[in-house]
Amino acid sequence: MPFCRQTPLTLKALRAKDYSENPQTLGEHLKKRRRGLGLFQREAANQMSIGTDTYANWERGKTKPVPSQFQPVVAFLGYDPTPAPSTLAARLQAKRRTLGVTFSQVARYLGWNSGTLARYLRGRWRMPPDRAEVFETFLAAEEADLAPMRRLPRRR
Repeated sequence: MPFCRQTPLTLKALRAKDYSENPQTLGEHLKKRRRGLGLFQREAANQMSIGTDTYANWERGKTKPVPSQFQPVVAFLGYDPTPAPSTLAARLQAKRRTLGVTFSQVARYLGWNSGTLARYLRGRWRMPPDRAEVFETFLAAEEADLAPMRRLPRRR
């Protein structure tokens, strides 16, 4: 019709967020932070000095970073997304994440065999009171006091 001008209509709608406002998993925490910063996965991976595929797998929940490599995650997020530890094993894992050390480095630092430490944590062996005191002292120690542990070999 000659009297009707056909102008294109543009419809705008808010796009639903593809991440949770209350993240529960590590992947949800990473995705929320990345989206909040307006980054692509490769840019987030570069900030964390890891591979893009590694980051993508973490975000999708296919894999998780090992505790000794968790520091870039905490640095990227600005906080530790894991729940507060309640068991002895979970407390050690949280300490390892904070320090960026391996299980065998902790065992060497304590002067114990890594198999012995594993049995204590699984509850297969009961930890003697003297070792329990050493272990609790280790868990309560400041990061700066445990810096020499990072220089220990990462494997046996």
